[in-house]
Amino acid sequence: MRHSRASKKTRAGSRKLLIAGLFVIVLIVGVTMGWLGASLLTKTTPPTTTQITPIPISAARVINLDVIPDWGGPGYDAYVIPSRINGTAPEPATNSTGSGTNGNNITVPAGISVTFVITNLDTAVNLNFSGQASTDFTIYNDTAKGYVALHYTKGQTISALAVGHTFTIPGLNINIPIPPDTVVTFTYTFSAPGIYEYLCDAPCGPGMGLMGYMVGYLTVASP
Repeated sequence: MRHSRASKKTRAGSRKLLIAGLFVIVLIVGVTMGWLGASLLTKTTPPTTTQITPIPISAARVINLDVIPDWGGPGYDAYVIPSRINGTAPEPATNSTGSGTNGNNITVPAGISVTFVITNLDTAVNLNFSGQASTDFTIYNDTAKGYVALHYTKGQTISALAVGHTFTIPGLNINIPIPPDTVVTFTYTFSAPGIYEYLCDAPCGPGMGLMGYMVGYLTVASP
């Protein structure tokens, strides 16, 4: 009889230990599953912050332009966007040629500062530029000691600066002189959306007034 009671007590104690162990296991599993559920919920829930739409490549904040002499034949200089050349040369231009095959139209965002980097590969001097700087700009001259920067501020007087071309947007009163064999940079914020013509105002040959050569369109797009 004592042995039977002892056995019952032993089985009862074992049952209590088993129940307690199961409780602990269930508790641990519950907590773990709850944590995993919360983690998965956090990972799959869409963000509540506003997503910013990236600016298209065509509306980049840095615009690179090359001035290439005789791009369409003798005298047909052109503003060329380097990324659009793709190793191909344009067809020779003539006085009766329409818009050039060179895609040099530009799109920029309104209300955001855009930096222009204009590399002039032309060594010709076509004009002595005099006037006031229409906006801040910098001319980088390539010398034996490296690039030497010459800064101009808006309103500063410029006297008889030898240039080969200009980057001019008549509708916005922007007129940047471009000396031979230099890199010219300026940063500008276009506030009014619209389509503006940009051109060279220096007498640089028949490509001067030809679309796709020394003339292109700049589109200021609404943000």
